[in-house]
Amino acid sequence: MAPEVIMSVNKKSIVIIGAGHAGLTLAREIRANCKATEITIISREAIRSYYKPSLSKALSMNKAPGQLVMKQAETIAEELNVKLLGQMTVIDIDAERKEIKGLFNDSEESSVMTVQYQSLVLATGASPVKLPIERELCTPLLSINNLEDYEAFRASIEQKKKILIIGAGFVGCELASDLISSDYEVDIVDLLEWPLQRTMPEVMGTEIKNAMMDQGVEWHLGATLISVATTEQGVKTGCLSDGTTVQIDEIVSAVGLVPNVGLAREAGVTVQRGIEVDEYSKTNQPDIYALGDCVEYQGVTLPFIAPATHAAKALAKTLTGTKTALVLPALPVTVKINACPTVLCPSLHKKGIWQLQGSGLDLEARFINEAGELSGFALTGQCLSKKNQLASECLPTISLAAEINESHEAVA
Repeated sequence: MAPEVIMSVNKKSIVIIGAGHAGLTLAREIRANCKATEITIISREAIRSYYKPSLSKALSMNKAPGQLVMKQAETIAEELNVKLLGQMTVIDIDAERKEIKGLFNDSEESSVMTVQYQSLVLATGASPVKLPIERELCTPLLSINNLEDYEAFRASIEQKKKILIIGAGFVGCELASDLISSDYEVDIVDLLEWPLQRTMPEVMGTEIKNAMMDQGVEWHLGATLISVATTEQGVKTGCLSDGTTVQIDEIVSAVGLVPNVGLAREAGVTVQRGIEVDEYSKTNQPDIYALGDCVEYQGVTLPFIAPATHAAKALAKTLTGTKTALVLPALPVTVKINACPTVLCPSLHKKGIWQLQGSGLDLEARFINEAGELSGFALTGQCLSKKNQLASECLPTISLAAEINESHEAVA
């Protein structure tokens, strides 16, 4: 390996670490507010624009991974007039000197760049939870959290048939629906009692389970995957905690995300589960902000597209001279399940009751908190038409998060 070469960027700018939806949206919003602001985006991966929710429906859309890319780096750089540093891993943030050091990943030589900033934004995202499943090294545990993951997933399932999905939440259900519609055989295993249990009542979850079962999904609820072994004939078999065995070709883990907070912690930023920010997306360190999946807002993480978009728009105004607090209304999420169209607006308030009406697959569930207020809802089938009405009646997300934070402090 050649001696390390240090390259320095002397100009100060707004630097964004992370080129996912949050980072690119922020850059776009900053540029819309100010043509002159200098913007630098740093990413460990190649920088390209794509719509992340499409990853769980691309099979049924008949789109190859490359067809999901909307804009390549050259187009992004030209349209937004930004400096892109792709394939670069940040190895140090000096909050006092306002400097970042990054190591380029795609060079045979060890080249380090020092980037100075006036304002730094951490949009480092989140990583899939890693499960301790006993298996051979030749048996990968796939996850789909970005386009690179999806490319690996598509390559792995080519010429395969039986896919086991761990997790019956948003991503697990969407992916199962996509795979079933493309003639794969799908098993779903989850420790909970019904799909999407954290966001809907049992009656609704059972209807979704039955509808997906009618299309071919095999459910293993109240269980988890313990180990995977390969027989002498080369057949992979998964052993579940309830004693069931399942023949599989590939395994996909969809059990949730953990915010990427390592860089923030090393820079002296306050971190709990995610990076702590105030209503202006600002951390405790001067001129360091954060948004997206890596952030928690008053104790709550919101790993969805809509909150990141709202936060990016507000932060862009703040960074370009108009201090703007983040306000998050109720933000319903569409869950792409072909067997049962579903919309969820998760309640961040855990104490309350479900009020259910409707029949069959056409169900409306309202979550009423202890104060008698609508704080979340779930809709299936024909009841999806009530989405906008209920969203307007539902408590805003940020106000609700503040209430939860205050209740936690009182208990402590």
